[in-house]
Amino acid sequence: MVFKSSIPYRIGLIGGGTDLPFFTNKHGTEIINASFKAFSHCEIRKIQSPHIFIETNDYKTQVQIDKLPEMVLISRDEFRISLAVLNNFADLVTSLGGGLHIKTYSEFAPQTGLGGSSAHLIAVLKACLNYMNLNWDDKQILDTAHSIERDTLSIFGGFQDFYPCLYQGAHHLSKNPGSEIIHRTLDGNFLNELDLSFFIMESSAVSLGETDLPELNSLKIQKDLAHQAANAWKQGQHSVFKNLLQESWKAKSQTANLPHVFATKTCGLSKRMNVVAVEKSLEKPFTESSGHAARKIEWH
Repeated sequence: MVFKSSIPYRIGLIGGGTDLPFFTNKHGTEIINASFKAFSHCEIRKIQSPHIFIETNDYKTQVQIDKLPEMVLISRDEFRISLAVLNNFADLVTSLGGGLHIKTYSEFAPQTGLGGSSAHLIAVLKACLNYMNLNWDDKQILDTAHSIERDTLSIFGGFQDFYPCLYQGAHHLSKNPGSEIIHRTLDGNFLNELDLSFFIMESSAVSLGETDLPELNSLKIQKDLAHQAANAWKQGQHSVFKNLLQESWKAKSQTANLPHVFATKTCGLSKRMNVVAVEKSLEKPFTESSGHAARKIEWH
């Protein structure tokens, strides 16, 4: 039997970065994001061997694990997420006996700024839960994924990625300093009513490190724009939202103006990507000018 899980990527639309701890703990958070139809996958197979094999297509490599918890290989980028999840269930996995073959593969390279590490983690976590026949609720999955990524692995980031990965669709996340996160699901049809087509394409912008933090004032502006945009979304004000999106993305773009483009934002760390919004009336000339470099986004 194969235990499978597929978890979507997400696009941060407005307010990205306001969920980072240094900002949200003092100033709060306002974020709008949405999942789209590209996925991180995990497959777990029970095998006769007593060992655990982890195969990652993203890094074109695999490793054999003889015993859990495994505390050495967890330091390697290509295996750390799968191993952190397995270590979390080390006693139960060991008690079930036998070996496992765990295969992971994703539709985008790591560190593209599309919520890939969170999608990868939840894909492995949900496949493991299926294998172990554990019926967790969404809060347990959310809390465990956040703890593994931020505490166990010390992967730098905020909390926004986990919600579209787990729930799909469009979301408004808000938080005041010292309070709980407020999660609201948004009407997904709104994005398709904007008369915009969205694309992803590689960027030539300089790579960033995890310590390259956004400026405080720029995050304050993003937070205010996200708050206004959430209200516009809920009230069906498409033109207002489009203007706010354009203003937000202008501050996040690190690429020259592209022809036929309404707005562009740059995201990612070592693998930089541009997310591009194009008026639907200009989609044909845009795709002709970009060739096969741009992948069209399909929202959930």
